[in-house]
Amino acid sequence: MAPQARLERASLQDVALPGADLHGARCEGSAWERCDLSLANLARAEFDGARLEGVNLGDASLAAASFSGAVLEDVSFEKARAPASRWLEARIARADFSGALLPGASFHQASLMECLWRGADLTEALFYRATLRLCRFAETRCEGARFNEAQLEFCQWQDAQLGRARFTHAELTGAAFLRCAMEECDFRGATLRGAQFAGSRLAGARFRDAVCAGADFRGADLRGARELTLHQLLQARTDETTVLPWGAPGPAMRGSR
Repeated sequence: MAPQARLERASLQDVALPGADLHGARCEGSAWERCDLSLANLARAEFDGARLEGVNLGDASLAAASFSGAVLEDVSFEKARAPASRWLEARIARADFSGALLPGASFHQASLMECLWRGADLTEALFYRATLRLCRFAETRCEGARFNEAQLEFCQWQDAQLGRARFTHAELTGAAFLRCAMEECDFRGATLRGAQFAGSRLAGARFRDAVCAGADFRGADLRGARELTLHQLLQARTDETTVLPWGAPGPAMRGSR
Protein backbone atom coordinates (compact mmCIF):
# COMPACT_ATOMS: atom_id res chain seq x y z
CA MET A 1 0.00 0.00 0.00
CA ALA A 2 1.14 3.52 -0.79
CA PRO A 3 0.71 6.98 0.69
CA GLN A 4 -2.75 8.48 0.15
CA ALA A 5 -4.14 5.02 -0.56
CA ARG A 6 -7.90 4.87 -1.26
CA LEU A 7 -9.41 2.32 1.11
CA GLU A 8 -12.91 3.69 1.61
CA ARG A 9 -15.28 0.93 2.75
CA ALA A 10 -12.54 -1.69 2.42
CA SER A 11 -12.70 -4.76 4.66
CA LEU A 12 -9.38 -6.06 5.96
CA GLN A 13 -8.77 -9.00 8.29
CA ASP A 14 -5.49 -10.35 9.73
CA VAL A 15 -3.45 -7.98 7.57
CA ALA A 16 0.10 -7.19 8.72
CA LEU A 17 1.42 -3.79 7.64
CA PRO A 18 3.98 -2.84 10.29
CA GLY A 19 5.92 0.28 9.33
CA ALA A 20 3.79 0.93 6.24
CA ASP A 21 3.68 4.46 4.82
CA LEU A 22 -0.02 5.25 4.57
CA HIS A 23 0.05 8.94 5.34
CA GLY A 24 -3.02 10.71 4.03
CA ALA A 25 -4.82 7.39 3.37
CA ARG A 26 -8.59 7.59 2.85
CA CYS A 27 -10.12 4.86 5.01
CA GLU A 28 -13.59 6.24 5.66
CA GLY A 29 -16.15 3.54 6.42
CA SER A 30 -13.55 0.77 6.29
CA ALA A 31 -13.43 -2.27 8.58
CA TRP A 32 -10.22 -3.59 10.15
CA GLU A 33 -10.04 -6.75 12.26
CA ARG A 34 -6.93 -8.11 13.99
CA CYS A 35 -4.61 -6.05 11.77
CA ASP A 36 -1.07 -4.94 12.60
CA LEU A 37 -0.39 -1.29 11.80
CA SER A 38 2.33 -0.79 14.38
CA LEU A 39 4.97 1.79 13.47
CA ALA A 40 2.92 2.78 10.41
CA ASN A 41 2.86 6.36 9.14
CA LEU A 42 -0.81 7.30 9.19
CA ALA A 43 -0.40 11.04 9.56
CA ARG A 44 -3.51 12.86 8.27
CA ALA A 45 -5.18 9.53 7.47
CA GLU A 46 -9.00 9.58 7.50
CA PHE A 47 -10.75 6.78 9.42
CA ASP A 48 -14.06 8.61 9.82
CA GLY A 49 -16.89 6.13 10.34
CA ALA A 50 -14.48 3.18 10.24
CA ARG A 51 -14.62 0.14 12.50
CA LEU A 52 -11.41 -1.18 14.08
CA GLU A 53 -11.37 -4.27 16.27
CA GLY A 54 -8.28 -5.88 17.77
CA VAL A 55 -5.98 -3.61 15.71
CA ASN A 56 -2.41 -2.80 16.78
CA LEU A 57 -1.49 0.85 16.17
CA GLY A 58 1.34 0.89 18.68
CA ASP A 59 4.11 3.42 17.89
CA ALA A 60 2.17 4.57 14.83
CA SER A 61 2.34 8.15 13.58
CA LEU A 62 -1.20 9.54 13.69
CA ALA A 63 -0.56 13.28 13.62
CA ALA A 64 -3.73 15.10 12.55
CA ALA A 65 -5.41 11.76 11.75
CA SER A 66 -9.19 11.61 12.02
CA PHE A 67 -11.28 8.88 13.68
CA SER A 68 -14.48 10.91 13.90
CA GLY A 69 -17.54 8.70 14.20
CA ALA A 70 -15.38 5.57 14.24
CA VAL A 71 -16.03 2.49 16.39
CA LEU A 72 -12.87 1.20 18.06
CA GLU A 73 -12.74 -1.90 20.25
CA ASP A 74 -9.68 -3.50 21.87
CA VAL A 75 -7.33 -1.30 19.84
CA SER A 76 -3.77 -0.57 20.98
CA PHE A 77 -2.48 2.98 20.56
CA GLU A 78 0.43 2.37 22.90
CA LYS A 79 3.14 5.02 22.35
CA ALA A 80 1.36 6.27 19.23
CA ARG A 81 2.09 9.86 18.21
CA ALA A 82 -1.21 11.57 17.52
CA PRO A 83 -1.00 15.32 18.14
CA ALA A 84 -4.00 17.31 16.91
CA SER A 85 -5.84 14.09 16.01
CA ARG A 86 -9.66 14.14 15.83
CA TRP A 87 -11.98 11.64 17.55
CA LEU A 88 -15.29 13.50 17.42
CA GLU A 89 -18.27 11.30 18.35
CA ALA A 90 -16.08 8.18 18.21
CA ARG A 91 -17.10 5.16 20.27
CA ILE A 92 -14.03 3.64 21.91
CA ALA A 93 -13.99 0.63 24.24
CA ARG A 94 -11.03 -0.99 26.00
CA ALA A 95 -8.42 0.93 24.02
CA ASP A 96 -4.87 1.23 25.35
CA PHE A 97 -3.43 4.74 24.98
CA SER A 98 -0.49 4.10 27.34
CA GLY A 99 2.43 6.39 26.51
CA ALA A 100 0.57 7.92 23.57
CA LEU A 101 1.23 11.54 22.61
CA LEU A 102 -2.10 13.30 22.07
CA PRO A 103 -1.54 17.01 22.76
CA GLY A 104 -4.35 19.08 21.31
CA ALA A 105 -6.41 16.02 20.36
CA SER A 106 -10.18 16.53 20.05
CA PHE A 107 -12.61 14.03 21.63
CA HIS A 108 -15.76 16.16 21.43
CA GLN A 109 -18.87 14.09 22.31
CA ALA A 110 -16.87 10.85 22.08
CA SER A 111 -17.78 7.81 24.18
CA LEU A 112 -14.84 6.09 25.91
CA MET A 113 -15.27 2.99 28.04
CA GLU A 114 -12.55 1.22 30.08
CA CYS A 115 -9.69 2.94 28.28
CA LEU A 116 -6.16 3.06 29.70
CA TRP A 117 -4.11 6.30 29.51
CA ARG A 118 -1.03 5.45 31.60
CA GLY A 119 1.76 7.94 30.87
CA ALA A 120 -0.16 9.52 27.98
CA ASP A 121 0.22 13.19 27.04
CA LEU A 122 -3.20 14.85 26.80
CA THR A 123 -1.97 18.42 27.19
CA GLU A 124 -4.65 20.85 25.94
CA ALA A 125 -6.80 17.93 24.73
CA LEU A 126 -10.51 18.64 24.29
CA PHE A 127 -13.22 16.39 25.74
CA TYR A 128 -16.24 18.69 25.43
CA ARG A 129 -19.42 16.77 26.31
CA ALA A 130 -17.57 13.46 26.04
CA THR A 131 -18.65 10.42 28.05
CA LEU A 132 -15.88 8.53 29.85
CA ARG A 133 -16.58 5.59 32.12
CA LEU A 134 -14.13 3.44 34.08
CA CYS A 135 -11.11 5.03 32.37
CA ARG A 136 -7.71 5.07 34.09
CA PHE A 137 -5.28 8.00 33.89
CA ALA A 138 -2.06 7.06 35.72
CA GLU A 139 0.89 9.45 35.48
CA THR A 140 -0.94 11.20 32.67
CA ARG A 141 -0.27 14.76 31.53
CA CYS A 142 -3.55 16.65 31.26
CA GLU A 143 -2.43 20.24 31.76
CA GLY A 144 -4.96 22.59 30.23
CA ALA A 145 -7.22 19.75 29.07
CA ARG A 146 -10.88 20.67 28.78
CA PHE A 147 -13.58 18.33 30.08
CA ASN A 148 -16.37 20.92 30.00
CA GLU A 149 -19.82 19.32 30.38
CA ALA A 150 -18.28 15.85 30.13
CA GLN A 151 -19.59 12.73 31.87
CA LEU A 152 -16.62 11.28 33.78
CA GLU A 153 -18.13 8.54 35.87
CA PHE A 154 -15.93 6.27 37.98
CA CYS A 155 -12.77 7.37 36.20
CA GLN A 156 -9.48 7.47 38.08
CA TRP A 157 -6.55 9.87 37.82
CA GLN A 158 -3.46 8.83 39.78
CA ASP A 159 -0.23 10.85 40.06
CA ALA A 160 -1.49 12.89 37.10
CA GLN A 161 -0.67 16.46 36.07
CA LEU A 162 -3.94 18.37 35.76
CA GLY A 163 -2.93 21.99 36.22
CA ARG A 164 -5.42 24.42 34.60
CA ALA A 165 -7.68 21.56 33.45
CA ARG A 166 -11.33 22.59 33.07
CA PHE A 167 -14.21 20.50 34.43
CA THR A 168 -16.93 23.16 34.30
CA HIS A 169 -20.40 21.62 34.54
CA ALA A 170 -18.87 18.14 34.28
CA GLU A 171 -20.41 15.09 35.95
CA LEU A 172 -17.70 13.48 38.12
CA THR A 173 -19.71 10.96 40.10
CA GLY A 174 -17.39 8.40 41.69
CA ALA A 175 -14.25 9.88 40.07
CA ALA A 176 -10.95 9.64 41.94
CA PHE A 177 -8.05 12.10 41.81
CA LEU A 178 -5.25 10.49 43.82
CA ARG A 179 -2.02 12.40 44.46
CA CYS A 180 -2.65 14.68 41.49
CA ALA A 181 -1.34 18.17 40.78
CA MET A 182 -4.57 20.14 40.21
CA GLU A 183 -3.53 23.75 40.66
CA GLU A 184 -5.97 26.21 39.04
CA CYS A 185 -8.38 23.52 37.90
CA ASP A 186 -11.89 24.79 37.14
CA PHE A 187 -14.77 22.85 38.75
CA ARG A 188 -17.40 25.58 38.50
CA GLY A 189 -20.85 24.05 38.25
CA ALA A 190 -19.44 20.51 38.33
CA THR A 191 -21.09 17.61 40.17
CA LEU A 192 -18.54 16.05 42.54
CA ARG A 193 -20.78 13.51 44.24
CA GLY A 194 -18.55 10.70 45.53
CA ALA A 195 -15.41 12.17 43.92
CA GLN A 196 -12.17 11.62 45.87
CA PHE A 197 -9.20 14.00 46.07
CA ALA A 198 -6.83 12.23 48.48
CA GLY A 199 -3.28 13.54 48.25
CA SER A 200 -4.14 16.07 45.54
CA ARG A 201 -3.09 19.72 45.52
CA LEU A 202 -5.79 22.20 44.50
CA ALA A 203 -4.30 25.66 45.04
CA GLY A 204 -6.19 28.21 42.96
CA ALA A 205 -8.86 25.69 41.87
CA ARG A 206 -12.33 27.20 41.36
CA PHE A 207 -15.49 25.64 42.85
CA ARG A 208 -18.26 28.21 42.36
CA ASP A 209 -21.66 26.44 42.25
CA ALA A 210 -20.00 23.01 42.34
CA VAL A 211 -22.18 20.28 43.88
CA CYS A 212 -19.97 18.98 46.69
CA ALA A 213 -22.49 16.78 48.52
CA GLY A 214 -20.67 13.49 49.13
CA ALA A 215 -17.33 14.73 47.72
CA ASP A 216 -14.37 13.32 49.64
CA PHE A 217 -11.70 15.92 50.44
CA ARG A 218 -9.94 13.81 53.07
CA GLY A 219 -6.20 14.08 52.48
CA ALA A 220 -6.64 16.92 49.96
CA ASP A 221 -4.67 20.17 50.08
CA LEU A 222 -7.28 22.85 49.38
CA ARG A 223 -5.06 25.70 50.48
CA GLY A 224 -5.79 28.67 48.21
CA ALA A 225 -8.80 27.03 46.51
CA ARG A 226 -11.25 29.69 45.34
CA GLU A 227 -15.04 30.00 45.63
CA LEU A 228 -15.24 26.91 47.86
CA THR A 229 -17.62 27.94 50.62
CA LEU A 230 -17.97 26.59 54.12
CA HIS A 231 -21.46 25.41 53.15
CA GLN A 232 -19.98 23.30 50.33
CA LEU A 233 -17.31 21.90 52.66
CA LEU A 234 -19.90 20.93 55.26
CA GLN A 235 -21.67 18.86 52.61
CA ALA A 236 -18.41 17.11 51.73
CA ARG A 237 -16.20 14.76 53.74
CA THR A 238 -13.20 16.36 55.43
CA ASP A 239 -11.02 15.34 58.38
CA GLU A 240 -7.78 16.28 60.09
CA THR A 241 -5.80 15.33 56.96
CA THR A 242 -7.64 17.98 54.92
CA VAL A 243 -5.99 21.37 54.48
CA LEU A 244 -8.86 23.87 54.19
CA PRO A 245 -8.83 26.77 51.70
CA TRP A 246 -7.79 29.27 54.38
CA GLY A 247 -4.80 27.12 55.38
CA ALA A 248 -6.19 25.59 58.58
CA PRO A 249 -6.35 21.83 59.11
CA GLY A 250 -9.74 20.13 58.88
CA PRO A 251 -12.28 18.97 59.47
CA ALA A 252 -14.55 21.76 58.30
CA MET A 253 -17.05 22.71 61.01
CA ARG A 254 -19.57 25.47 61.51
CA GLY A 255 -17.74 28.48 62.82
CA SER A 256 -14.35 27.00 61.87
CA ARG A 257 -13.49 30.11 59.90
